[in-house]
Amino acid sequence: MGGSYRQCTECGKRALSIATRCPGCGREFPAPSAPEAGRTLDLKRFLTPRVTPWILTAVAVLAVAILVRTARLPEAQSWTTAADSLASSSEVAYAMGATARLDSASAAASLGESAGELLVTRDWTNVRKSRSTRADLEAVLMPGDTVLADSLGHGWYRVALDGEVLGYAHRSTLKPAS
Repeated sequence: MGGSYRQCTECGKRALSIATRCPGCGREFPAPSAPEAGRTLDLKRFLTPRVTPWILTAVAVLAVAILVRTARLPEAQSWTTAADSLASSSEVAYAMGATARLDSASAAASLGESAGELLVTRDWTNVRKSRSTRADLEAVLMPGDTVLADSLGHGWYRVALDGEVLGYAHRSTLKPAS
């Protein structure tokens, strides 16, 4: 007999499990027992053969996405740093002319064409006053900007744009010019 019916012990008639009396003899059924407090949810009834492959596929896709994200961690950190800096100081990003620059006369002398290499920015690139993500923001370069880079130190290049030294950009945000 299924779980949705009860059987009367007096007359043997079947009644719905929600019935309080037997439909044949009128005998009162005992109150249904309350579920146990420590009882756990039976997941087998939800994991049918049609649902299980979809759940496994979703778990696999999430696992791959997490692995890909952790594999690109330096690039992802630079993106989030750029996004945070843009959000917190957007006027700096769009007013590069108003920012304090290093001495451009010494930049032209120290950054000759033979002194560095041409690199292209991968995405929005923060240019800092010193070789640290905590240093003051000097400028923000757009994706595809070509800069002259030299003196790599601790993963940071000194970069110049149009003969003017801007500051320091992390090497993960730059790629060789094609």
